[in-house]
Amino acid sequence: MQGKTRMSDKPRNQMPLFVQERQSSLAGVLTTSIKTPPADPLKPMEKLGLCVLGSGSGGNAAVLRLGDSALLIDAGFGPRTTDKRLTQAGLSIKDIHAVCLTHLDQDHFRRTWPGTLLKWGIPLYLHDWHYPDLMRIPGGAELRDAGLARSFQFQPFVPMPGVRASTVRLQHDKQGTIGYRLDTHAGSVGYATDLGHAPPALVQHMAGVDLLCIECNYDEHMTTTSPRPSWVNRRNMSDSGHLSNEQSLEAVRMIADASPVGLPRDVVLLHRSSQCNHPMKVRRVFERDADLAGRITLTDQRRRTRWLHIKPAKPSKRDQRRLEFS
Repeated sequence: MQGKTRMSDKPRNQMPLFVQERQSSLAGVLTTSIKTPPADPLKPMEKLGLCVLGSGSGGNAAVLRLGDSALLIDAGFGPRTTDKRLTQAGLSIKDIHAVCLTHLDQDHFRRTWPGTLLKWGIPLYLHDWHYPDLMRIPGGAELRDAGLARSFQFQPFVPMPGVRASTVRLQHDKQGTIGYRLDTHAGSVGYATDLGHAPPALVQHMAGVDLLCIECNYDEHMTTTSPRPSWVNRRNMSDSGHLSNEQSLEAVRMIADASPVGLPRDVVLLHRSSQCNHPMKVRRVFERDADLAGRITLTDQRRRTRWLHIKPAKPSKRDQRRLEFS
């Protein structure tokens, strides 16, 4: 596009929300595994995969790979940390074809990135209303002059070969954030974070995606009793803040209800607060829906996930595309 500068089966090998280490009864103790997964690079023959490099209040980034092309969604860790986690996943920064930003908060775009983007000639896609803020960041004007700062409005665009990106505006602070739907011949991914509530437009936009990434930020009780300033808590719990665990579950349910049976097959929970949330809090909420609980992957700020692979299968008699995860 011409922007400012031109432009209910549980998948195999999924990192579950909780890894059962010991269970003496139905109320047994369940704990989470936080070990870094071994390197498991996505082979070119495997058509589509997603790996969340880390997600939380201190940084957010995910990589989508289609064949041998890769797309970074948000760049909330510095280039060095990002490259380290990409290496663990079998990639490197030089493999990144483009970066798509949800917004410009520091935990989604580190100010150390412009030099790296210029070095490797990686284009940066962001919404039109975030563009002026990019120009105030050191290196932003250089990205513009190099034709690498590419703004869009709401028309679909192609950030890398084979990927069609369409967007929806989400309410967050003053300027809002962008939710992405990334469609390919091999499947589709939805990505939405930093949203104070889930509007009908989001549900409609994400309906039918194969893999849904959505925010699950805070536990209400932990937030209201936290030592953080009251104005921070009010902001986070407002319609322009973040999704609570309960709000996230409700959003996933609405998207699932608007989708063909069995979709999304995989749900990745993003941006969990380290101060005002806990994996067990998330578990207690999502286990209320037995159909969804087996599809959940909970991300961590300090660790990447393993690759979540999507392969198309033959259509069913009802002409609904199912997915086979390997």
